[in-house]
Amino acid sequence: MSFTTKEYFVKDLVIDDEYATIDSESKVIDAAKKMKELGIPDLVVVEKKTEKVLGVVADFDIVQKIVAEGKDPKTESVKTAMYIITPVNLETNVKEAFARMRDLKVDIVPVLEDGKLVGVCSIQDCWSYIPDKKEERDMKGFIAIKDTKIAEFWFGTICAIIAFVLGILLPLIGTIGYFSSDTANLTNLLGVPSARGGRVSFYLFDARGGDFIISYFDLATKNGWVWVMIALFSYFIIILGIISLFLIIYTAISDARNVEIKSLYRVNIPLIFVACLIFQWILFSGAFSQLTPPDFVMVDIPGLIFSIISMVLMVAAVFRDYMFREEELPGSTKEG
Repeated sequence: MSFTTKEYFVKDLVIDDEYATIDSESKVIDAAKKMKELGIPDLVVVEKKTEKVLGVVADFDIVQKIVAEGKDPKTESVKTAMYIITPVNLETNVKEAFARMRDLKVDIVPVLEDGKLVGVCSIQDCWSYIPDKKEERDMKGFIAIKDTKIAEFWFGTICAIIAFVLGILLPLIGTIGYFSSDTANLTNLLGVPSARGGRVSFYLFDARGGDFIISYFDLATKNGWVWVMIALFSYFIIILGIISLFLIIYTAISDARNVEIKSLYRVNIPLIFVACLIFQWILFSGAFSQLTPPDFVMVDIPGLIFSIISMVLMVAAVFRDYMFREEELPGSTKEG
């Protein structure tokens, strides 16, 4: 599996299969009216009887070739304003499709299948699939590797998945917690008899002892709004964690395909998730400092360690491009 060496074809793009056409015998004024009605800047020109694609007429061409030259759009046919571009098919390489539009300085090219129009693709769509120039080498990472894109993809994906498991999944299913104590020390908080004894641990949504589970909403009825905040914040962390996991994988794939993604999705949201994990610990600490002597409640050390690891891994996934750099090719020299 390799992203940087993969060849992309027109079939990999999102083809606009509802793009409008216009008869080649129609007048320019008809084309202009249709563009206005549909809110589009281009129309594919087809032969009236055979439906053969002849070219594309664009609003810019109407202005340049008809209006600017004083021609009457009511009498001139669209043939006089259209541009002729060799259509592509679904198996055409994206680079070739891009080159055809770039050379003519136009925005779309018709896509044919078995000689019939199936839609158009735009130069913007193709641009997203054009790899960066080879000379623009990735040199900002620490580890030299041949294929930085695929390394960053797997590194970011694996880090994000492990971060999600350690930071959310394990506290959710009750494998690791945040704080723990003896039930006898927390009878007022939990509302259970002191004679029960045993350990109680505080997880993502509830406190669990040997034979009981108490949700934080139940604790809130007796012990204040802070437990409501903890419960609601737990839901928020899960939602944000799922979104962050998806965004890390999505942006890693986009990077491999040279598609630009806004920093809001690439950096901000995953880092907000990390900040929320930290704030969850602060909420628990605040709740216990108000309700019980601090020495009665202890930090769950494995839970703290796994939570810290989760945060570090998520940050590493966000800044994965600083982990790897492209190794120098044999015989290459550095410019001084």
